[in-house]
Amino acid sequence: MSMRKLPVRIGLLGIVAAVLALSACETLPVIRTEMAPGTDFAGYHTYDYFDKPSTDRRGYTTITTRTVEAAIDREMTARGFVRAQNPDLKINFNIAKRDKVTTTPGPGIGYGVGFGGWRHGYGWGLGFDNRGDVETVTEGTLTVDLVDRVKNELVWSGSAVRTLNAKILDQPRPAIDQAVNLIFAKFPVGGAPAAVAAPKSAAK
Repeated sequence: MSMRKLPVRIGLLGIVAAVLALSACETLPVIRTEMAPGTDFAGYHTYDYFDKPSTDRRGYTTITTRTVEAAIDREMTARGFVRAQNPDLKINFNIAKRDKVTTTPGPGIGYGVGFGGWRHGYGWGLGFDNRGDVETVTEGTLTVDLVDRVKNELVWSGSAVRTLNAKILDQPRPAIDQAVNLIFAKFPVGGAPAAVAAPKSAAK
């Protein structure tokens, strides 16, 4: 291999590697939790759901409701809780979506190679552009509330916020499973929840 071409090939390989690394990144939901001061979860052993969660606003049980309940059941069961009538804890959940205008900051990266001249000179280099891209994205929030049934007081709440791409909107179950799994990873009662596969990103 000509030594003159070596820097060019190394430069191209570096750019390709950087692009592949960025495209492979999966952004996880942002998780937030809050617990009522003085709450002792050692006194809670059973749970059930409110009769009409916000995902059933049309008067019937939706697929989304069944998906969220199944994911929560796995997490609560893994922590020793039992679903029962007249439970210690009542669970409510909500899924909301909103459009959000975002700006992706630079720098942008450009690569160029040049050849020319009677002496067969060449050159290569990187260009950076600090201009950002502005786009409208859909942001989804899943919130899970645990309420002391006797006192009718919220004792713990967790939420997951993430950008919803086309893949998630078309097939929401993996994203819901992942969000619930990550929320309960911060639950004050430990357990051994099953691993949940991350949803695949949509190809652009």
